[in-house]
Amino acid sequence: MQGEKHTLDFIVIGAQKSGTTSLFQYLRHHPEISLPAGKETPYFSHDSMYTGGWTAYITHLARHEYEDAADSTQKWGTVTPHYMAGGVYQSSGDVALISGYDERTVPLRIRERLPDVRLIAILRDPVERARSHHRMTVKRGREPRSFDEAIAELLLPQELERARRSPRESEQTGYVTWGEYGRLLAGYFDVFPREQILVVFTDELERAPAQLLSRVQDFIGVRADIKPDNLGTRYLMGAVQREFSWSSPSSWVTPSSPLSPQGVRRALVRSSAARAVWDAMPQARRRRLRGPYDRVANRVVLHSRERRGGPDEAGANAEPSLATLARLREHYEQDTGQLAELLGFAPSWQTPGGP
Repeated sequence: MQGEKHTLDFIVIGAQKSGTTSLFQYLRHHPEISLPAGKETPYFSHDSMYTGGWTAYITHLARHEYEDAADSTQKWGTVTPHYMAGGVYQSSGDVALISGYDERTVPLRIRERLPDVRLIAILRDPVERARSHHRMTVKRGREPRSFDEAIAELLLPQELERARRSPRESEQTGYVTWGEYGRLLAGYFDVFPREQILVVFTDELERAPAQLLSRVQDFIGVRADIKPDNLGTRYLMGAVQREFSWSSPSSWVTPSSPLSPQGVRRALVRSSAARAVWDAMPQARRRRLRGPYDRVANRVVLHSRERRGGPDEAGANAEPSLATLARLREHYEQDTGQLAELLGFAPSWQTPGGP
């Protein structure tokens, strides 16, 4: 049955720097799943979008973002790590202080609009996640501190409180707090039935991607035996987006480029004739056309980023001290215990080999 759709069936809520990009790239090739052309299309975590209303948001996605927008029989979803920031990531003025945003705010917003949605969280060892988060911020030129210096500052009680209260500032302050999964997921477990939440782990995605993907597909409610051609490809998480320039070939496949999948998508949206041709094409044919390009684009971006390493990344590449890593482990001990209570089992970084 064809028709316009006004709901989401599932959301990958995070965590940031834990493999959400790879999971997005695998799921988008499933014949029974429809995802936006680009990852991260936030609504519930951004007041600027939320106050505009659900109808405006989902209508925009249906008409301009979903590649199979006409097929309402598919499972529609988004991959939006902002939903595990611990509050509203982008608030309007002082509304956060007035409203008292906390870890339950985004889950409550989601439940009000999508009471039956399936929620998927993918979690990474929080210490490794913090290191990856720091490296990304250094690459973006926004972090002059070494990892040791940053963590020493961010573990101060007042800095922890500020980072939890103001998730929007997490680019430089959330290295620690965005890995407090017990605290972050408690809001979801308080609001949603346990059977609507699936928690998986990054190390399983890397070690046994087919096994993990099968579990996720089954949870979403689609065929669980689909293995996309790109399965096992490791996609960059939080890659720095470069501006497009015809004089820079390495920028030709970045999201801002008219040659990229996102650029082609934008062109299709603007051209009614091109859109009609694309919509008339069988879904299997669309996936065959899209898959090889995605793989080539990812390899080019990886290569260009490797070549761009330079002095500005020295802080990120410096090995953290054992003392800093020990302090972080100690910090996460209580939160990891809370997470284990929520899940009913210990997370994979405490149990080598995973669940």
